[in-house]
Amino acid sequence: MTESNHGHAKVDQIKRWSPVWIVPIVTLLIGGWILFYHFSHLGPEVTLFTENAEGIEAGKTTIKSRSVDVGVVEKAELTDDLHHVEITARLNSGMEKLLHGDSVFWVVKPQIGREGVTGLNTLLSGNYIELQPGTKAEPKEQYQLLDAPPLAPPDAKGIRITLDSKKAGQLNAGDPVLFRGYRVGSVETSTFDTDKRMMTYQLFIAAPYDRLVTTNVRFWKDSGIAVDMSASGMRVEMGSLTTLFSGGVSFDVPDGWDLGQAAANHADYHLFDDQRSIQDSLYTNHVDFLMFFTDSIRGLQVGAPVEFRGIRLGTVSQVPFMTESVNQALNNDYRVPVLIRIEPDRFIARLGQDFNLEQHLQDGKKRGLRASLKTGNLLSGSLYIDLDFYDNVPAYKGPNKVAGYEIIPTTSGGLSQIQQKLVAALDKINALPLNNVVTEATGTLKESQRTLREMQGTLKNLNQITASPAMKTLPEDMQQTLRELNRSMKGLQPGSPAYTKLVGDMQRLDQVLRELQPVLKTLNTKSNALVFEAKPGQDPQPKRAKQ
Repeated sequence: MTESNHGHAKVDQIKRWSPVWIVPIVTLLIGGWILFYHFSHLGPEVTLFTENAEGIEAGKTTIKSRSVDVGVVEKAELTDDLHHVEITARLNSGMEKLLHGDSVFWVVKPQIGREGVTGLNTLLSGNYIELQPGTKAEPKEQYQLLDAPPLAPPDAKGIRITLDSKKAGQLNAGDPVLFRGYRVGSVETSTFDTDKRMMTYQLFIAAPYDRLVTTNVRFWKDSGIAVDMSASGMRVEMGSLTTLFSGGVSFDVPDGWDLGQAAANHADYHLFDDQRSIQDSLYTNHVDFLMFFTDSIRGLQVGAPVEFRGIRLGTVSQVPFMTESVNQALNNDYRVPVLIRIEPDRFIARLGQDFNLEQHLQDGKKRGLRASLKTGNLLSGSLYIDLDFYDNVPAYKGPNKVAGYEIIPTTSGGLSQIQQKLVAALDKINALPLNNVVTEATGTLKESQRTLREMQGTLKNLNQITASPAMKTLPEDMQQTLRELNRSMKGLQPGSPAYTKLVGDMQRLDQVLRELQPVLKTLNTKSNALVFEAKPGQDPQPKRAKQ
């Protein structure tokens, strides 16, 4: 600092750089490098969605793949709609190769299932998220966090099949898929399709068994024990031990069908209730006929068989068949319409294509072909329709078609037919002049008794004649004749076996006729009293004494 001539100090600026600034500059560079290295080596961020984040903690829950740590959960929070949980996780550097469009995440925790106890190692370490790497498609922005591991890896070799069913609760995830009792796959998912309004099941069938699935196979519910009571009787089926408690699904090609072509992946099939219903579904070609029954149709259900002497020809389609074209008055002549379908494929394969079903039915109706309701199962009361030829049935004079359907005439059958025949027989018995017969029989009995008394008098006179002295003066031949006549008459006198037997028979006949009179009186008031119990008559009321 120098003083000027005027007495003011002069300040000079120091131009030399101070080494003190080296420390903060180096610190800033190191911090920047650390930040750059950290962010440049960060792994990919993954967003997971789940219904419940039980057992998942931010900063603690790890992500593993084949028991190797590959990431950690950074945060877990509710979504804006408050219906799901959004989990943000960070994978380690270099783990980008694990993420693909078909990668799967699930929570590993202690569980007890049909496969045993799993996840026991998480009792001490806590739950963790397992990552199953995918192999196809680009990584997605969001993944679904599953509660259980998938039954088959996405890259597993095999085929996935979709089944549709109208019933819920038939299959569950993990149920076995069987082919002739041998397990070849598993049920993966069970969901309800709101668009189809049906249950949708996804099946996975592993290779090499995927070649068993063709276009002609049919799938059905394989229950442990199935009991069916229908018009065909009572049927009990027991499945394999695999499906005895949990159930499952089986598939096979129906009898008589070709194998078909190999099925495509994610092909759609229908799930049938049992194996028997598959055979019924094979006959898609049918000819509809209409029947009118005067008997009660209680016990006749849709799906009941239509048979001809035990040979199945078709199936009951609608019962009762109500349509505007079939209009009847509700009176004693009302007949219940039933629509059936005759399935020619059931017998044309054996009889040949030249078999004309309609012509045979027309000829059969002229020769007494009629349909009747018969009991198929006494326990359940199920009915079926039986076609057969009946003698002495009136000729059918009704219309050949109603509402566009060919008519097959009907007749009463089974118990109704027996009842009608029995009532007709009772009516004939009731029409007999039994009262006159009883009166005449009683008169005949009295005449017989008078005749016996007269015979006794004749016998007494004859004995006197044979004992008189004049008898000795008669010729020898006449005496012999009188002795023979006397001997014969003694066989009919009181105390003799013939007389005792004759009197006993007449007494029994009189008793039978007396016991028959109440029965005849009951039949006069109710002709079907021998089938249905008649109401007892009222007891006679004593008359009041006159005052």
